[in-house]
Amino acid sequence: MPDSNTSPTPNQSSIPTFEELSKQRRLLQEFCELHVSSVEFFRSGLVYRRDAGDPAPKKLKHITSTATCYGSLELCPDRFLPDGERPFAKAASEFAKKAITLKDNRWVSDQSANIYCRCRGLPFVVSKLDEWDKRIGAHLKAIFAQIKRDSSRLAIGEADVAKPKDDWYPPNAYHTYWTLELIDVLNDDKFSSAYKKLKLPGHESMIQWAKQALGYQVALHSADSSDLDSDQLGWSLAIYIRDPKTYQSKLAAQDFIRKAFQCLFSTQTKVGTWRHYAPLFHYKATGNAYCYTFETFANILRQALKPQAHFIRTVLKEHFDRLIKLWEYAKSTQTPLKGNPKRVGWSSGHRGNKPNPESWATASVFEYAQYLRRLVGIWAREESIATLNYKRTYPSITEAADKLVERSHIWTDPNLADRLRSMFINHVADARSEEIKAQDRLEPDEQPIGEEFLRSAIFFGPPGTSKTTLVKAIAGSVGWDYVELHASHFVAAGLTDVQRTADLIFRKLMELDHTVVLFDEIDELVRERDVEPDAFGRFLTTSMLPKLAELWEARKIMYFVATNHIEYFDRAVTRSQRFDAIIFMSPPSRAAKQSELRKILRHTYNLRRRITFSLEKKDVEGAEPSALCRPISLEPNRGKRDILKCKTIDADHVLFKFALLRYDELGELALHLRSKLGNRSVVTKKILVESLLELKDGSWRNLGEYDRYLKDPAYERRDFTKRSAWIVDNGDELGPKPPAVIQKRRDGTMILVAPVNDSKDLNVSGYVVESVKPGTIRLVKT
Repeated sequence: MPDSNTSPTPNQSSIPTFEELSKQRRLLQEFCELHVSSVEFFRSGLVYRRDAGDPAPKKLKHITSTATCYGSLELCPDRFLPDGERPFAKAASEFAKKAITLKDNRWVSDQSANIYCRCRGLPFVVSKLDEWDKRIGAHLKAIFAQIKRDSSRLAIGEADVAKPKDDWYPPNAYHTYWTLELIDVLNDDKFSSAYKKLKLPGHESMIQWAKQALGYQVALHSADSSDLDSDQLGWSLAIYIRDPKTYQSKLAAQDFIRKAFQCLFSTQTKVGTWRHYAPLFHYKATGNAYCYTFETFANILRQALKPQAHFIRTVLKEHFDRLIKLWEYAKSTQTPLKGNPKRVGWSSGHRGNKPNPESWATASVFEYAQYLRRLVGIWAREESIATLNYKRTYPSITEAADKLVERSHIWTDPNLADRLRSMFINHVADARSEEIKAQDRLEPDEQPIGEEFLRSAIFFGPPGTSKTTLVKAIAGSVGWDYVELHASHFVAAGLTDVQRTADLIFRKLMELDHTVVLFDEIDELVRERDVEPDAFGRFLTTSMLPKLAELWEARKIMYFVATNHIEYFDRAVTRSQRFDAIIFMSPPSRAAKQSELRKILRHTYNLRRRITFSLEKKDVEGAEPSALCRPISLEPNRGKRDILKCKTIDADHVLFKFALLRYDELGELALHLRSKLGNRSVVTKKILVESLLELKDGSWRNLGEYDRYLKDPAYERRDFTKRSAWIVDNGDELGPKPPAVIQKRRDGTMILVAPVNDSKDLNVSGYVVESVKPGTIRLVKT
């Protein structure tokens, strides 16, 4: 029967709330920050000893423990490392190269278990090698010899063919799991050809064996059998879910997996751990070797963190409290290590004569914690985005990029598309495979935005100038999620609860990553504190400042504000380290408007002849009403200023109205143009002015609107301590030592990084910079 100290089988799901997920995520993050210093504490005794000043390794020790430690350290994201560096990465490679050269009799654990040592140590060692080594083949033959010797044996256990069969341990899911992991490494392009030449037994029989073992253990657990073994259940389950194709769109397989997890958690003890079951093998000096609970669950969670493993993540979420309970058991059994309060370790408890903390046990606990941290972060992100105003952007990155270029044709800035791509897209865009990018999303504590790059901006300008469309296009161009928030979201629970609502919204935003957030038309929430008579408005502005700074500092999302009235914004909100740029979005350019008018005339009014316009941009700007607007600025009395703003523009300046027209007003203008064109094909200045006079915009497009439009560009600014990035389309031609301003993105794309606004301002010594398209340049040697 199961241990009497076990918890009862859960009869219903226990889905965590957002508050629970957020709280546990913070605690796990703090815990995982201890990872590197704790595991590194053991390294000098694990890997090899050196004499002072001697770079050559003296002695390699503990292959399996060292592999476990280095494997766990690789799970630590950069943000949890001292100064973001990975001092252990080179040492891990050195360890692997040294380990593979050792003689067979060194591939043992405490003078025992040579099969275990190979199964557990080789996956990491081989993964760090650059080329095939014939000794890999010898190790593989030692592992598979038991199957060749005994045809009825379908999986791997601690069975040395040099010893009598009576000394062999039966196959077990632990050894088999790590053998399958090794086979996966060997099927990599680097080694697949050499591995296939060995003609070893296929892995299909091992997977089938694991499926049968899993079914057997599910039956034993369901029957509360005294022979159940939750270790074997856990490891056979880890094997079964290694390939998501096993259960994707297969209801029977999913039901089987859900039941297996229920059985596994049914034997969890009240303190959070699992008892020992059958030993895997026997150490000569120290006794039986058992599965370690944290290693078991680390590798189960590892399978849940594959891109296509959404079903497994969903099932595990139902057991959230059980997973947290296991982690809390780890915290309750940790032991402080010497010399540093941020170092803690664990003993597996397997060896009664060695109760002190062990390197591999410590690494296994942290490995479990790192995977759990990632899972909880993913669940917190999912809960957040499900309750925020998530919206889809564009079907493809290409369509989003085209939309960004189309809507960047504005009246005041012909280089807007180049600016937006270089500021917010090129440094995070990624041309790697969708599977690799999906894998990146499974590390919610990654900081995809570099410290030197921009990640926030205010887009301001008249209504209808594509501010929202452009932010959505930025999200689509980088392939990130898109969330759109309005002032109504902050006051949804009523004015009395606005602080609590705002706090909750920003807590949810802090759980997001790889997301673009738009605060659309939130002018009332960010008004100047010294001129805002409403105490509520002043209070909300004050409460938002640290939240914006926290979002900016996290470097996990980009966020934008779209507003019509930049003059209302509190200066503390618009400063650096809250917003990196303030960008004026003027109405569509002359060419964009003329192109759209031609489309409307052709499709709506069936004008098949080509329509041309006989006016230039300078003609429109020559009608600028700056003289009419000047009295508004000079008038000190607010009431009188408002009266002046209400005046309409006179006929002499009506042509300037064309500059302010939005896309949604062009349909009405096309209607008037059609009636005045007759059979003519040229829109003259006279026809355009007459059509503009008939537009029904007098109730809102008054002199104040023109005055604000003329003044708005003065609000533009950007933080020039932050860099923009341009893709260098001939980066591969620059040789092994490109200019210092050139960086390589993770996908291998070369980018030029500089603190300037436009590609026309780039200056690279020894090269001429040619613009290829928005956000892309070519360097030509002078």
